[in-house]
Amino acid sequence: MPIDEEFLRSLPQSPGVYLMRDAGDKVLYVGKAGNLRNRVRSYFVKGGDERPRVQYLLKHVDSIGTILTDTEKEALILENNLIKQHRPKYNVNLRDDKSFFSLRLNVSHPFPRLTLVRTQKIRPDGERYFGPYSSATDARITLKFILRLFPLRQCTERQLATNKRPCLNCQMKRCLCPCAGRVDQEEYARMVDRVTLLLQGRSEDLVHSLEAEMERAAGDLRFEEAARIRDLLAAIRRTLEVQNVSFFHLKDQDSIAVVSGEPDLYAVGVISFRRGKLLSGESFFFRNQALDEEEVLTSAIKQYYGAGGFVPKEVLLSRPIENAELIETWLSELRKNKVTVRVPARGQGARLISLALKNASSTLERETRADRDGNALARIASRLKLPAIPLLIEGYDISNIAGVDPVGVKIAFRDGKPDKSLYRKFKMKGFTDQDDPGMIFQTLSRRLKHKDRDPLPDLFLIDGGKSQLNAAVLAIREHLGENAIPVAAIAKARNDDQDKVFLPQRKNPVNFPQGDPGLMMLMRVRDESHRFVHAFHTKTRNITVIRSRLDDVPGIGPMKRDALLKTFAGVKELLAATDEEIRKAPGITSRDVQRLRGHFGNPGEEQTESLDEEPGLHGKIFEDETET
Repeated sequence: MPIDEEFLRSLPQSPGVYLMRDAGDKVLYVGKAGNLRNRVRSYFVKGGDERPRVQYLLKHVDSIGTILTDTEKEALILENNLIKQHRPKYNVNLRDDKSFFSLRLNVSHPFPRLTLVRTQKIRPDGERYFGPYSSATDARITLKFILRLFPLRQCTERQLATNKRPCLNCQMKRCLCPCAGRVDQEEYARMVDRVTLLLQGRSEDLVHSLEAEMERAAGDLRFEEAARIRDLLAAIRRTLEVQNVSFFHLKDQDSIAVVSGEPDLYAVGVISFRRGKLLSGESFFFRNQALDEEEVLTSAIKQYYGAGGFVPKEVLLSRPIENAELIETWLSELRKNKVTVRVPARGQGARLISLALKNASSTLERETRADRDGNALARIASRLKLPAIPLLIEGYDISNIAGVDPVGVKIAFRDGKPDKSLYRKFKMKGFTDQDDPGMIFQTLSRRLKHKDRDPLPDLFLIDGGKSQLNAAVLAIREHLGENAIPVAAIAKARNDDQDKVFLPQRKNPVNFPQGDPGLMMLMRVRDESHRFVHAFHTKTRNITVIRSRLDDVPGIGPMKRDALLKTFAGVKELLAATDEEIRKAPGITSRDVQRLRGHFGNPGEEQTESLDEEPGLHGKIFEDETET
C-alpha cells in the first residue's frame, strides 16, 4: 500500500512496532510507539520529524508494516527482537547473539569444574553461571585468575572417570587431585564456596571467611593449613589491589555513555561495576545516518540488556533518553528487582559517567583514525590504479654525502601505520661517488633476496624521481619478473608546488587534488623513510669519524677501540671523563689511559685536534639489521 494520507489515517492508535522496508522488501528500520498512527505520521507531516538524517532514511522507504501489541512495554521487547532478527541498516546493531560469554560452575557434580561457555541466555539448568562478560577476553582473564588462586580440577568428567594416574595439573600442584582420591568432597566444597564468593564480587566476605578459617586452623594447631590460607589471602589481596578500581561503595552499577564525531559516527562506552569495583569495560563504534545521540543510546541499552546481559541495580546514562520510565520498568522485570535509570549531574555517579565517556571517546578517536587511514589507502589504490588496496606499503630512501658512507633503508606502513618490525638498514657496497639510482637498485635487490622470509608489500614507494623509479623497476624485474609488485616514486615539491608521484611507463606525474588523503599518506611514508635513513647515515658517519681517530692512538687495537666506543658516545665524552671512568671500560688499563692522554692531551689543555664532531653511537652498526 502506498504511503499517502489515506494510509497514515488507517494506522491504529495503539501500541506496537513499525517496520520500514525498501523496494526489495528489505527491512531498513524498526521502531516502536505507544501510538502507531501519531508516531508514523510524524515522519511525513510538515513540522514533524524534519531532521536531515530522518529525511535521508525516508528517501529509501517504499512501504511500512505494523505489528500491534497490548502495551508499550511489549512493543519495546518486540522491537528489540525484530532488530536482532532483521539487522536493519538504520538501527543500531550493537552486537550479535554469540558475543556473550559466561563462566559455568557445574555444582551438580561432586567435584565442580569452572569452564567458559558461550550462551545467548542463561538457562535454569541447576548449575551456577557468572557473567555474562562483555567479551571473551574478560572472561578468560577471570578464569585464569581463579585457577591461579584456587586448585579446581580442569579435566573433563570423562577424563576424571577414566584416569588411572594423577594428571599433569595434579603433579604440578595446580589441582587438589580428585582423580587420584587425594581430596574429599567436603574440603573441595569449601574451595568451591570461596570461588563463588569471589565471582559474585563479594571479595570482602571471602577475605573475612578465610581469616576466620586461618584462625581456627592455627587454634587447632594445624599450622600447615593455616600457612596455606595465609598465602592464599595474600595472593587475593595483591590481585584485587592490582586489578580492581574501587569507588568506595557496594553498588552494582553500569555507566553507559555515547559520543559522536564526524557526521553519522558514534561510539558507546559501557563500564560495569560490581559491589563498587570495576569489573569490565567495552566500547562499540558504528556509523548510522538515521539516528541521533539520544536514539543511539536508547537502542544500545535495549540491545545490551535484551540479549541476556546482567542487569545491575542502577544504570547511569550520559544524557537523558526518551521513555526513560518505560526502560526502567522493562529492566526491572528483567532483573526481577527494582532498577533505577538516571543521569547523574554530580558526585560519584558523574565520575563513573566521565570514565565511560573517556572510553567511548578513545574508541571513537581510534576508529575514526582507522577509517580515515582506510579512506586514504583506498584513494591511493584509485589514483595509482592498483589491483588492490595497499594495506602494506614499503618506503625506500638512500643517503650519502658525495658518495661517502652511503646507506639505504626500508620502512613499512601496515594499514596506514608504521610497522617498525619490518624496518631494515643497508650499508651500500662498492660505491665511490654519488650514484642515487644505483644505490636504490642495490637496496631493492638486497631486500628482494629475502622475499621468502620477508613478506612482499602491496606497493613499493621510492623517495626520488624518474631515475630512482627506473632503477627500482629494474631491480624488481630481475627478482620478481614483469608486473610483479606495483611501484611508484614520490618527489618533493619545489617552491609552492605539490609533491609529484611518478609511475613506470608514464611521462607525467599522477594528478592528486590539493590536500588529497591518499597523497598525504604517501608523503607520510616518504617522510618516515627520509627520517630513518638520515638518522642511520648520521650515526654511521659519526662512527666512522670517531673510529678513525681512535685508530691513530698507539697501543689501542680493535677490541679496546670498540670497548671505548660502547662506553663513551664520542671523543669529547672520552676526554671529559676522569681516568677512573676510562679504566672502567672493558680491557682498558692505566697504561691505555696514559696513551689516550698523550695522544689527545689532558682535560683543560689546548687540543691539537678538533673535537667538535657530532657524538657517535654506542656499539656497532650492522648491515641489513632490523630496527628495534
